[in-house]
Amino acid sequence: MAQVKTITGKITAVDDGGPLPGASVKIKGSTTGTSTDSNGSFTIQVPSTNAVLVISLIGYKTQEITVGSKTTVNVGLASDAQDLQEVNISTALGITRQAKSLGYAAQSVKSEDLNYNHQPNLLNALQGKIAGATISSTGGGPGQGASIRIRGVNSIDPNISGDPLYVIDGVQIDNSTSTVGANPDGTAYGSRGVTNRASDINPEDIETINILKGGAATALYGLRGANGVVVITTKRGKQNGISVNFNSSYGFDEVLKSPDVQTEYTQGVLGVYTNPPGGIGPAWGPTIAEAKLIDPTHPDQLFNNYDRAFGTGQQVKNSISVAGGSEAIKFFSSVSQLYQKGMMPNTDNKNFSGRLNTDFTISPKFKAAVNMNFTNSGGYTYSADRFGESLAYWSPRYDVADYQNADGSQKYFGTNNPIWGTANNRFKGDVNRFIGGASLSYDPAKWLNFSYRLGVDTYNDNRVRTARGPMYATEAMYDNAQGFYGEYNTKFRTINSTVVATLTSKLTDDITGTLRLGQELYDRKSKEVGTLGSILGVYDFFNLANAGVLTPTQTLKQKRLIGYFGEATFDYKNYLFLTVTGRNDITSTLPKANRSFFYPSASLSYVFSDQFKLPTVINQAKLRLSYARIGKDASEYSTFTGYSPYTQLPTGTGGLTIAPNLGNPDLRPEFTNTYEAGLEMSFFKNRLGFDFTYYYSLSRDQIIQTQVSSAVGYVTKSINAGDIRNRGVELVLNGKPIVSKDFRWDVNVNFSANRNMVLSMPNGISEIVYGAARGYGNAGVTMKLIQGQPYGNIYGSYFNRYYGSTPEDPIVLDKSLPLLIGANGFPSISGGKQKLLGNSQPNYIIGMGNTFKYKNFSLNVLFDARLGFEKYNWLEDFYSAFGLPDYTADRRSYKVFDGVLANGTPNTKPVWLGQNTVDGVNYGEGYYRIYYRNVSEPFVSDASWVRLRSASLTYNLPENWLPAKSIKNASLSVTGNNLWLWTKYYGVDPESSSFDSGSNNDGSAGFTYPSARTIMFTLNVGF
Repeated sequence: MAQVKTITGKITAVDDGGPLPGASVKIKGSTTGTSTDSNGSFTIQVPSTNAVLVISLIGYKTQEITVGSKTTVNVGLASDAQDLQEVNISTALGITRQAKSLGYAAQSVKSEDLNYNHQPNLLNALQGKIAGATISSTGGGPGQGASIRIRGVNSIDPNISGDPLYVIDGVQIDNSTSTVGANPDGTAYGSRGVTNRASDINPEDIETINILKGGAATALYGLRGANGVVVITTKRGKQNGISVNFNSSYGFDEVLKSPDVQTEYTQGVLGVYTNPPGGIGPAWGPTIAEAKLIDPTHPDQLFNNYDRAFGTGQQVKNSISVAGGSEAIKFFSSVSQLYQKGMMPNTDNKNFSGRLNTDFTISPKFKAAVNMNFTNSGGYTYSADRFGESLAYWSPRYDVADYQNADGSQKYFGTNNPIWGTANNRFKGDVNRFIGGASLSYDPAKWLNFSYRLGVDTYNDNRVRTARGPMYATEAMYDNAQGFYGEYNTKFRTINSTVVATLTSKLTDDITGTLRLGQELYDRKSKEVGTLGSILGVYDFFNLANAGVLTPTQTLKQKRLIGYFGEATFDYKNYLFLTVTGRNDITSTLPKANRSFFYPSASLSYVFSDQFKLPTVINQAKLRLSYARIGKDASEYSTFTGYSPYTQLPTGTGGLTIAPNLGNPDLRPEFTNTYEAGLEMSFFKNRLGFDFTYYYSLSRDQIIQTQVSSAVGYVTKSINAGDIRNRGVELVLNGKPIVSKDFRWDVNVNFSANRNMVLSMPNGISEIVYGAARGYGNAGVTMKLIQGQPYGNIYGSYFNRYYGSTPEDPIVLDKSLPLLIGANGFPSISGGKQKLLGNSQPNYIIGMGNTFKYKNFSLNVLFDARLGFEKYNWLEDFYSAFGLPDYTADRRSYKVFDGVLANGTPNTKPVWLGQNTVDGVNYGEGYYRIYYRNVSEPFVSDASWVRLRSASLTYNLPENWLPAKSIKNASLSVTGNNLWLWTKYYGVDPESSSFDSGSNNDGSAGFTYPSARTIMFTLNVGF
């Protein structure tokens, strides 16, 4: 009788001796097998000494080893350049295809590349790693939202999300950013650090992420894939034993960039010391020395209250996963817990996640899988813009961190304390979410497969707002007024099902064909119910029954989409691949006559290195061409004209009014035509490679809500009008500069450039305002679309220029012309007139990742750059109004402004930059308050940046240090995120945004949650 024996071993690479994780180790002639762990180690049971182990890994030559009397098998695999062509990628609808057969760009990120920088938000973990994707975080707060835009913005309607579709294990999931209850004053910039729902996903559960960018890549997903698709595949179980992995991280966050402030002048007005400060007085007073003569209690130094207001944040995450199985059942399960304490006082976030993935082999022809994920997330958030604005008002003569009296009231020094606001005006979210999917696959014949998948994504989002009322009549209450209690509940649910029949046949000796036919159902429902109670009877009793005024809100949205699709793929001699698709969608958001619409795609992949004998330095060469026409429908109820609640009535009185949007029963779908060409090549045994892509997309007949005359009784009307174009290039470079036995260096570079243009506007409309940011006087800016101009333009007031006999451009400010100086010697400003000052869309996005491995050490270093764009700096405008920036320290000096007078002669008149009367001239509140802070131009500044996005050093403990039977591998790592930043932008990280992560508006920053510099320490142990 054969005796089962246990074989252990390690698989390494011949070229550098490094371990090869994920290598397959199978017993020849059977389905029994396992794979190597992160150290390249494996354990397998064999039935006899005659057993043969087949060891394989994509990119390496397969080896067969006879076990014989061995109990340890250590194998070195040699690289096989041609075998790299067999790399598989998960594409649309979970279809797995060879990378060489794809006629469009698709970029993958593996688990180890995704997680080495330990980002809690999935989108932040992708930053710098994807070409053609603009990934931004709204700030560095706990649970802070993030957004991704693939190949620009393709809609001129600011209310339409530019977010891609997210698919996890075949289930389409929601990534919306809800501001329900988060901005009770109704301002978009008041949202309290709300997050995007993709942040619920635990990045450590992910095996790979594939980014599908162009229309041909996303065609089978239909209109929901019009902005690209993020395809997420989570980890699965493997047969032959059980493996356990434990991961524990602790980190701390500090503010990455803070404003440079002057430290010489204290509170006061017109240079005169006032205590307490009032009006404009945080820092327009005398010097500290002069103030101490008046007020001996004045501190010797001013407080840097930005640094005092933000503390050190913390991150703690623990997770454990168990994977294993047999030939019949495989499973992967994980549990993780994350807690983040914010740098802003009284803000935090928690996330508890549990996952179970199971795969069943019922018979050789019948397979099934069930995936389940539950998360509970939420925490306390606060409006970063309100916090920052209040901090600008606070005098540096007083310590902002000393904010509360013994009875709980705030220490009030002429203005409200922002830290007191975070402690007494609170907003807490609590989300319970379930994502589940089940799939069946049946192979009645070798050439035929039927598959069905059912998925559900559902969550309940409960939000509570509490703000106590005054304890006594004269108490300073900040934003609390007479007290508030609000409760808001969102119930969200999507169901999507997909059935696909796949037929594969050898059409001729040289051509293989594959035909897929399928149907998809997508059904979404969301309900939001909220009540805000104000004027509390008992100042700190938070109950709606204690409120004197109740303001209810309620929203219900439903949508259904049915799609029928087909895909035909032809493979000619395994080097020429043609794919043709067609899809017909039927949507509930368009009128009956127009709700059904069809759109096709075609792509070609030509691996000419497999047809022709090329120079030996070229390992692979592939040409890609594709075309697609993608349809899009309207937002819910765009065809419907109805009523909405009238909310301005007293409590207990109800009523309706006409809805603000006039529906259009003749709406048509909008279409985007996309074209793409690409070239992939690899050289020198795959030591060097590149992937170049050019793309062009034109979106026509856009569905927008345009302004209408108030005489008709509505605010907007839904129409088809307007075209927008995107075109650009993407380049991915891969290299292995050094490969030796003990040392290896891998480098990856992503480069992309997108150019956008609004080609046409709705009839009779010259511009569409899609965003604004306020400022002092006329310093606020607007973001608007104008025909012939790109998306992202920022318009604001400006310093007048001298044009002489040159005609003045009414739209674009020519900054090369000299300033027009008034007779008083100061620059002339435009007042309420606005011109184009900048654009928020970067010209170039670059990411460069480096991996260095030396024996048991590995170092990952990621640089990230965004170049050639501008943003409005709300913080700098306010700071300059109050005399806080470092450059306002020149207030006691004269200056001759460089420019010309109205007659064209050079200006030679010196003027005093400070306040009050000097040398018989009354300068009033001075240059910075009268001129500088009242014009937008100085604050729409270059926001380009280069940063060290992350650096992570890992040490894998030698196996002989570990208990042989209990611990398979262990590693220690230290990781730094946002370690270094270069930018000319004043005060804050320009990557942050004044708007929530679901907004298409990214033209303003400043009063945002500051970005964090994070240091993490991680222990990973495998059992």
